[in-house]
Amino acid sequence: MKYALLIDSENAEPRMDEVFQELTKLGDTPIRYLIGNFTQIPQTHPWLKIAQKHAITCVQTMNFTKGKNSLDISLVIEGMKVLYEKTFIDGVIIVASDSDYTPLAREWRNAGKEVIGIGRKLTPESYRASCTKFIYSENIYNKKTIEEEDNGTEIVSIEKIYEIIEAVLNENNGMAQLSVIVESIRKAYTDFDVRNYGYQKARDFFQASFNNKLKLTEEKKNSYFLSFRDKLDEEVRIVIPLKEEKKAIKKETKKVSKKEVKKASTKPEKKKASKPKSANSKPKVTIVEDDLAL
Repeated sequence: MKYALLIDSENAEPRMDEVFQELTKLGDTPIRYLIGNFTQIPQTHPWLKIAQKHAITCVQTMNFTKGKNSLDISLVIEGMKVLYEKTFIDGVIIVASDSDYTPLAREWRNAGKEVIGIGRKLTPESYRASCTKFIYSENIYNKKTIEEEDNGTEIVSIEKIYEIIEAVLNENNGMAQLSVIVESIRKAYTDFDVRNYGYQKARDFFQASFNNKLKLTEEKKNSYFLSFRDKLDEEVRIVIPLKEEKKAIKKETKKVSKKEVKKASTKPEKKKASKPKSANSKPKVTIVEDDLAL
């Protein structure tokens, strides 16, 4: 995927090192624009160092009227030019928390392009909903567990997430790939991110949050599937120990059988044969009375 990166220098934080680490997961950004009035900032300003380090093109804009934000309009113009002139671009990444960019995001989505927003949790819902995916900058800057802040922004409840999972599984015979489920959730809630719940990996979030209802299996390396955990799984977990027990009993029976066969195969002791009578020995004569009469 090739994206155009548009940065609002007055609305975003100059911490792009972390942002670019996040962008490597999304795709390539051959077009990088930083919009701002750079005549009013010193040469040592962080944005100028960032632009030089990450090869970002600085687009100069002037505040022609006091109190009017010309920067927003300039960013929208640059975004529209890229949309219609750079046809090889697959989507746009807007680093800002301003709802003024909602029409720009809608125009890109209407053209069949992907729109990724990166901004703070206080970003208005209308702008977040206009993006195909919205990433909270707090999740990028802070790798620790992110707790819900008291700023009017609420993360999606576990119950609502499960409703979407259940619908996807029912459509796919009770099993679906984890990436498909995540994509379905993001279609309903563009700001869905497992880091909002304190997890860095999707598989850890789903396994911990739905372990009593869903089963996570790895069909092949880094390819995970979710399925319903029902009574059949409980029966299987009970049968497995029984099978192992049967194998152990069978193995023991074989050992006993071998011992019996060995015992049966031993030859019995031979009886000593009686010595034959010698030839010189006199035969025993029995005298009968009738013979004497002769």
